[in-house]
Amino acid sequence: MKSIYYGAVSLGIALLITQSVLSQTITNLQFTGVSATDEGNILLTWTSVSNEVYQIQEADSLIDTNTGATTWNLLYDQYPSQGTNTFWLDTGNYNLNPQILNPKQMPIRFYRILDEGQDTLAGDEPTVTIGSLTNNSLVTGEITFTVTEATDQPGIRGTTLYVDGQEMNGPIGETNFTVGSTNYETDTYSINTCEWLDGTHLIFATAQASSQYTAQINGSAVLNGHGVSPFVPLVFSNLIEEISFSQPSFDPTLGETQIVSAVFAANCDWTLQIQNVATSNTVLTATGSGTSMSYPWDGTGTGETNLPPGIYYYYISAETNGESDDVEEGGSGGGGSPPSPDAMFDVSELWAVAPDSDEAVPFFLYPPGFDTNGFTIFSATPSEIASLYPVTAPGGGSFTPDAGGAGGGGSGASGQDSPATPTRPPTNPIRGIVGTLGVAADTYSADGTNGVGCPPISNGLLPTLYVSLYSDEYPDGSTGSGHLLPLPTKDEVNELVKSMQYYGWSNPLNEIDNQLSIGQLEGSGSPFNNVTLGVVMLHGTYGIGSSATDYTASNCKQMYFGITSGGGAQLLRFSQMKLGGPTITNGLKWMVIDACFSLQQGNWASMQSHLVKPYNSNLHMILGADTEMYTSNLKWYDFSQYVNWGKRVYGPYTIRNAYYQANIDAFANAPLPDGAEITLAVANDTACFGDTLQTNSPPGGSWQWGSQPVYP
Repeated sequence: MKSIYYGAVSLGIALLITQSVLSQTITNLQFTGVSATDEGNILLTWTSVSNEVYQIQEADSLIDTNTGATTWNLLYDQYPSQGTNTFWLDTGNYNLNPQILNPKQMPIRFYRILDEGQDTLAGDEPTVTIGSLTNNSLVTGEITFTVTEATDQPGIRGTTLYVDGQEMNGPIGETNFTVGSTNYETDTYSINTCEWLDGTHLIFATAQASSQYTAQINGSAVLNGHGVSPFVPLVFSNLIEEISFSQPSFDPTLGETQIVSAVFAANCDWTLQIQNVATSNTVLTATGSGTSMSYPWDGTGTGETNLPPGIYYYYISAETNGESDDVEEGGSGGGGSPPSPDAMFDVSELWAVAPDSDEAVPFFLYPPGFDTNGFTIFSATPSEIASLYPVTAPGGGSFTPDAGGAGGGGSGASGQDSPATPTRPPTNPIRGIVGTLGVAADTYSADGTNGVGCPPISNGLLPTLYVSLYSDEYPDGSTGSGHLLPLPTKDEVNELVKSMQYYGWSNPLNEIDNQLSIGQLEGSGSPFNNVTLGVVMLHGTYGIGSSATDYTASNCKQMYFGITSGGGAQLLRFSQMKLGGPTITNGLKWMVIDACFSLQQGNWASMQSHLVKPYNSNLHMILGADTEMYTSNLKWYDFSQYVNWGKRVYGPYTIRNAYYQANIDAFANAPLPDGAEITLAVANDTACFGDTLQTNSPPGGSWQWGSQPVYP
């Protein structure tokens, strides 16, 4: 049973003016708090049930003029319950297409919470712990710590870190190991505390585990569970605080300017250096003085020199100068002070305390006509409320995000060099657009955990004859349907898109479940041929045995991929694809088919020998598997890092090696089923063997196949 609660927050331009909620409660779900932080983000808290998973939806108006109804948009998915009271921070979602902006950039936003139901592993959830951090400790600059997931399930899905309810970027390192019957993953995270206002912030992490790494065509359903770590309140204390950026992704070719801002705990002389990571050169230096900085970078270097697209980090250093805090001097980088975030959002409004409650909530949570007799109703600013009614953290304790405000409780140091920024989402460190990413995935969940039926595929000789496929569900001459069980591909898509966007990729094509049709992968008109890199995540199988010949495809043997339509599925022949950009310079260069047997060696060779080529002359490479494949969020995070950056120091991998190494690292110590083997495969034009994203060669016309065992 899915439950829904509706809410709305109304915002003026950069100012919180009112807060209101449509109290249309369908079950006992209800908001217990809706408030704006000092930065203009919206903090939502609601009553919740342990082991449930929630989806946050938003609408920009109650009435869509095109439909006459409310259009709800997915804002965040698969958010695990924190117990009887759950909170989440809305900072927008820039991983979606179209993007959902930060609420401070919108005049109004309505919220709806959807209870997606109980975990299928409820009662056997993973545990999550945060190491190396002490409650209420004072931290400054960059902090590095570990998050450990433990589970008796074989499918470790990894951890996700949150600060004040906002999801952070993925870990910078990970280790998998097993002790007895317990499987562990320890992830290392790093955050730059200078990117927040000084004050108390809450650190926590979630983890997901599954009953298996993947669902085979005729296997058992994958069961999933989530865990939430204890909350760790930390006091951020820096001379340089709230480093922020006007553009989440910065492309000067579109006329955009990246405004780099910071607040200082005292009047300072400051220096901003912008560094090209690929060359380790400082391309621009700006200076100024004041209690804040705001520098508009147009994307050029010193002397207005042109710069290439790529990764650029921002370094800020500051020294107190003894000047009064209300004295500001502009330098070559400006130095004017924007209005204090405290002043912008700390406006009086009406609050109410119910007779049976000790917590104040915005009065507008109660709709007109609601009986408020016996309520205590009063006027106060959010900061006054925060001091009287701090948000209660599930499991005990309390916290107030961004408490202290600009300059409040700042570092007593007379100077500070900030770590490289940005590391806080949604801003990425890229100048320009690196490429376009197209993603498609099928979760096969139209019938819950039961999966979907998939009929056999005709061999094209007689209507009653079928291709014999690698699956017990498809014996020779079978007329029975196959069964495609659910896959956790939605989580993988989210990780891939988020990670690639961090490195400057746009995501114009993102198709999940029924948004993906066979027609979108067929022929030269496939929309994937218009992006630089394509990734599809599907069930796959291949023709096997004496009845494997497919007479509809020049009498070759080949591979097949299950794609749902409504409550059922069909198999797509590999021969129906024609992958590759429309010209040698534009469109699809590299395609990943993340499916079992997507590049099975014998059948790929059969296709090649029969001149059945699922690509055109402009495609560089297809990456897939010679064996069964297993799902993993971590492999996509690692792939994004390796192909754009490298592993520990800057040095991007070739696309082939990034793909291999990401899977090796993801499954190196994974508790896969006994006898499991993973061999990846890559088919490519020989001229493109050494392709990197940064440097690649045009195809020459001759193709080769290669493989790499990655497990065990």
